[in-house]
Amino acid sequence: MPMEVNRRELKARARERIRASHPAFWKVTLVYLLLTSGVAAVADLAGAARIGLPPVHLDTFALFLALLVTLYTMVMGLGYQWWALRTYRQQSAGYSTLIDGFSMAGRVILMNVIIFFSTMGWAMVFALPFSLVLLLLSGLVSSGGGMLFLYLLAMGGTSLYSMWVGYRYAMAPYLLIDHPEQGASAAVRESVAMMKGWKWEFCKLDLSFLGWHLINALLSLAVTLVFALPMLPALLESGADLARILMDPSLALPWTAVLLSSLIQLPLSLWLKPYQTVTFAGFYQARVTQSTQPPPVWEADDPYGIS
Repeated sequence: MPMEVNRRELKARARERIRASHPAFWKVTLVYLLLTSGVAAVADLAGAARIGLPPVHLDTFALFLALLVTLYTMVMGLGYQWWALRTYRQQSAGYSTLIDGFSMAGRVILMNVIIFFSTMGWAMVFALPFSLVLLLLSGLVSSGGGMLFLYLLAMGGTSLYSMWVGYRYAMAPYLLIDHPEQGASAAVRESVAMMKGWKWEFCKLDLSFLGWHLINALLSLAVTLVFALPMLPALLESGADLARILMDPSLALPWTAVLLSSLIQLPLSLWLKPYQTVTFAGFYQARVTQSTQPPPVWEADDPYGIS
């Protein structure tokens, strides 16, 4: 059986599901963003942002606060995926679904820890040969530009490989939602088995949303440039680290610019995030249907088994 899905049909179903959702999908998403990004912003103001990458000095309170927000966001993220799965299945899903993940918070956190270290482990295996090559070539490549190109190539390759490995675990949250009694490890193992031979299909589905994310990124960049360009001469004269500022504009820009660069993305995000998340939930439902029924399962009138 060919390992492929009808992405157009799957995304069309997801749009139908979110349009029919009650409460409205954008209201649920707004509440979710306030409870995650909003809480993270408040935590930053309270000191979590002082940690920095890499940390300049050990700040116990900032470290604790950042860790607490990270764990909280993990659990809330599963709650949003729970809402998306129920929405795709046309089941009742309201604001309270967002906090359903706290009923199994330990398993959610353990699942994410397993996924993180598994992905990091595979990434290190992939990056090790690149590191050895860079060390060998460091004495042969005389120009700094050549070494920079090789470094960026290694970093880019490692990032892409990590993303590819991450697709192995894409179904784990939904499996944990459906089978919490089996535990976090079982959800991760079952996701790896479920995605075997299907990662490319999920990758294509994921990349099909890339254009919308680029639009949001360009909107944010436009606002940042409006504030940053008049400040550029002063920054150059002061000898500021422009590379670091580009990575984190909040270091130099006024808080109003940072706030506006985030808010300008909100209208599109309130549609794009539920659209993408419900689509991914639909992919999971399709895989569940495919794995529990004899082929053919991609029927023309009901390719995802949810009549």
